[in-house]
Amino acid sequence: TLFRSTKMAAFLGAAGPECISFGQNMTTLNFSLSRAIGRVLQPGDEVLITQLDHEGNRGPWLALRDQGIIVREVRLTAAGVLDYDDLERKLNERTRLVAMGWASNILGTINDVMRVRAMTYQTGAWLLLDAVHYAPHFSMDVQAVGCDFLLCSGYKYYGPHVGILYAKPGLLDRLPADRL
Repeated sequence: TLFRSTKMAAFLGAAGPECISFGQNMTTLNFSLSRAIGRVLQPGDEVLITQLDHEGNRGPWLALRDQGIIVREVRLTAAGVLDYDDLERKLNERTRLVAMGWASNILGTINDVMRVRAMTYQTGAWLLLDAVHYAPHFSMDVQAVGCDFLLCSGYKYYGPHVGILYAKPGLLDRLPADRL
């Protein structure tokens, strides 16, 4: 497992293998992560998702509404890209997480994650990237992007049927996770 974690850390541009977790698939890992994050959120805290995201990055966060977490959705423009002005309007001091895809599985849209990262830095919100549809086509450097979490699936780029979760060093240690 250390060998695989080391190789995956290099693939993602992570600081080291301690940043990598494996699971059954991306969606299962994301549900586990959302439950862990949900345990540190308070009713009234907000999570932003987008209309461009795959269900594997929407369902886990929508499930937090049962705990009083407000899940807000960033709109798409008519051109099929994220409405970054809408995102900026919805991002506020109560936003704890922005969960978004790096690339759309439906339209092929590649989101400007650096622009969103700059916005989330201003409010202190975590940034989670779903890279399932980005990873097979482009190189990634999670440290350069500065994302807090990134999820992808090995089988999308001819690897084993496994989900991969990257978390910034020490971040998972701060979350009451069941299995991450």
